[in-house]
Amino acid sequence: MSVKFDFFNTLLNQTSCEQLKCDRDRVLDLMNAVAIKFIEFEKELEPPSSAVVALSANCGVALPQSIACGLTCISDKHLLLETIISFIELNYRKNADEVARNIVPGIGHPSIKGEDSRVNFLFSEFQDVAGDRVAFYLELQEILSPLKINIGGAMCSLMLDAGINREYISYFPLVGRIFGWSKIYRSINNKHNKVRPSNLIINEND
Repeated sequence: MSVKFDFFNTLLNQTSCEQLKCDRDRVLDLMNAVAIKFIEFEKELEPPSSAVVALSANCGVALPQSIACGLTCISDKHLLLETIISFIELNYRKNADEVARNIVPGIGHPSIKGEDSRVNFLFSEFQDVAGDRVAFYLELQEILSPLKINIGGAMCSLMLDAGINREYISYFPLVGRIFGWSKIYRSINNKHNKVRPSNLIINEND
């Protein structure tokens, strides 16, 4: 018997299949691209969540617990997806000039100054998916120049335009990031000695 498993297709059926606003296959392409783009960050250990995973691994914590430590760092301060989604849905029909007078989540990045190649890829590859929300962010970007749309703003605006249920949008980058964290965990275990308990090193020179 031939059995075909399709992870993202199954996930789409369970979350947003009845409210899609564009071709289903393109939505699946977008879901896949978002997950892949979040596997790695240019500076691997720089994001807080990745640094915490590395520190946990160095302390000898098992993989599931290390990943759990990374997940606890996903908040309204780091990878603030819920904040971005709420901002978009509240404001994308408003005048962009007025909205830009306030704090705009999803634009600017503490580490990436200028254009983010991940953002350029998503907007270029999924022009057919982009709608009012992406257009709104692009208008804000013009107003707030030289600040650029970050990966959170690009991903959230595209997935909302595609009709993905907002309650599930954060799942897709986290799927990819977990693979990235697993790579960090393996690297730390292979390349670094574990932290030694303090009671073993108090009298180390005796």
